[in-house]
Amino acid sequence: MAKRAAMDEQTYMNFYRESISGYSGKAKRKICKKLLEEGKITFDPQMRLAFGNNEPKFFDKNDPDAIISSTTMTPDCMSFFEEYEYEKLYKYSVPFFYESDSKMKNLLEKAGINRFDKNNYAPDYIIGTSLQDVVPMWHEKDGMYFIKFVLQKSYFRGDSYQQIDYRYPIVIYFDESIKMFEIRYDAIKYSNQQADYDEYPNIVSFALDWLRDKLDIAIFLCEHENAIDIVNDKADSSVRIYKQMMDLKSGGAAELKAAKGRDAVLPFVGELRELIDENEELFDSSPEIKEIFLKYLNDIEATASYPYIYVKWEYAVESQSYIVKITFDYLSQKYTLLQHMTGTCNDFGMERMNNALKYFCKSAAFTKGEQIKY
Repeated sequence: MAKRAAMDEQTYMNFYRESISGYSGKAKRKICKKLLEEGKITFDPQMRLAFGNNEPKFFDKNDPDAIISSTTMTPDCMSFFEEYEYEKLYKYSVPFFYESDSKMKNLLEKAGINRFDKNNYAPDYIIGTSLQDVVPMWHEKDGMYFIKFVLQKSYFRGDSYQQIDYRYPIVIYFDESIKMFEIRYDAIKYSNQQADYDEYPNIVSFALDWLRDKLDIAIFLCEHENAIDIVNDKADSSVRIYKQMMDLKSGGAAELKAAKGRDAVLPFVGELRELIDENEELFDSSPEIKEIFLKYLNDIEATASYPYIYVKWEYAVESQSYIVKITFDYLSQKYTLLQHMTGTCNDFGMERMNNALKYFCKSAAFTKGEQIKY
């Protein structure tokens, strides 16, 4: 396959600008705060006088849209935005277990993949249009390892049919402490376009094939059979099931929401069991009726399936609380999909994704399933 031609610098950087301009206001404010902390920007006029046209870049007010528009088109800030793509919050992630005889760093170096160096980043000004022609880079931070693929995508904005080009990163995150990895990606923008429903399955399949071929690791399914029971049983935890979808054998379905401040129980199923316990003497006096009720409840629980659940990390400050939706048997297979909801949460970094993955593994809500064969 012929190598794609390089872009000019302004065109390349415009992909950063169009990508981040579509982020939420909260995400943009977080980026601006990080730019300020790293000394990329300043609101202090004295800093402007001291450094002139060099870093940090001066802004007379904290206007996230103006700051994003300017810094994404500044060559000295490219490494900042490259690093941000490794560490940002992604909407979706698909977890797997893995085994390897070597450390991840050794595997990545042996595979000959280029390492991201923030202090000496020099882009090749090429963004692939298919995963097959993308040259990935890996990044290490505090013992965490990431592999990033970046695609160029486009969509039509509003009714103007103006085509907007943007970056679409896909990150594979490794946690060596629990021997798990996640394939992380965002929703694809499809306004005024026909959605390609094979896009997400292709991302997951490509990533698994690539890891097998390049890193030679054994990959295992993420088993989630006991996830609901385990999260429910941890009554002393701030983590609880917030709501879930229940499919009944009869063909009916309902999204069930847990009452605030209560342990999550199945509505009507859990409440009927509680009713039987609270009226133990009455039901014991009519064992046939009690047996009929219990058989009915057991049948409901045995034959119902739970396509997805919402798990909430509940903290004293609501803006620190976050919700993860878990979809079981994703992509008509045995994969598990985590969808990271933003809502009122102010954390738009990878930490909440990492913490969720670690929680599900260490609690045994997720366990290592069968090996994926090729």
